[in-house]
Amino acid sequence: AVVSTQSTGGGKESEDEGEKLGEGEFDVEKSKEEQADKIADKWMGGSRKHNTGVKGVKEDARAYQRWILEKEQQKRDDLAKAAARFTLEDESKSELSDLEDDGDEEFMAAYRRRRMQEVKEKVSPVFGVVKELTDQNFCETIDSAAPYTDVVVYIHEEHIAACKRYKAMLPRIAREFTRSLICTIKASSAQMSSNFIQRGLPTFITYKAGDVKATWINIREHIGDDADWDLLVESLQEERILPYN
Repeated sequence: AVVSTQSTGGGKESEDEGEKLGEGEFDVEKSKEEQADKIADKWMGGSRKHNTGVKGVKEDARAYQRWILEKEQQKRDDLAKAAARFTLEDESKSELSDLEDDGDEEFMAAYRRRRMQEVKEKVSPVFGVVKELTDQNFCETIDSAAPYTDVVVYIHEEHIAACKRYKAMLPRIAREFTRSLICTIKASSAQMSSNFIQRGLPTFITYKAGDVKATWINIREHIGDDADWDLLVESLQEERILPYN
């Protein structure tokens, strides 16, 4: 398509253009191509290669879609790298706020869960063994534990069959729940009453940050004297004595 324009400069057109266009005329189609190239340079990072017609439009659309996907992936990669650079000591609220603005909700939810787990792992030590308590170190053990650590205390007496059976499972519990400090103490060592010894054992008590988190008294009433491993662990988790791994 060719339109007429007024000549303002009176300058001489190039010989090639003079052969194609008359004086004072303007090639509209060529202008469109030039504009398309500028747009291509902006959002494709390169030339449009002068795509025309239906095929050219489809190719441009596909190229634009690829560019969008690449930009989105780059944004996620940058976000992941930024999150990886953070440490517990120097992470600030403003930096986290920037991430929340730039990232999607799913990414940020996963990021928060990971950070919380990292905090727990830094603060909570790993145990894996059963600790025997007495009246001398009972309170000290509970009060000195890290705030994220569950201190699970199994209260028992050797002459009670159910106490012996479930105590034998404690080493495995300690190995599989290494973030919890598994302890045992005899009820008589803790100066508990004879009535509690006869009617309340075996008992589990979980402490956290120095306070009672959960109590399960006389577990025989709930699972009997000879429950298997699976039933014991499932019941301890339901009673909040043990965490869900």
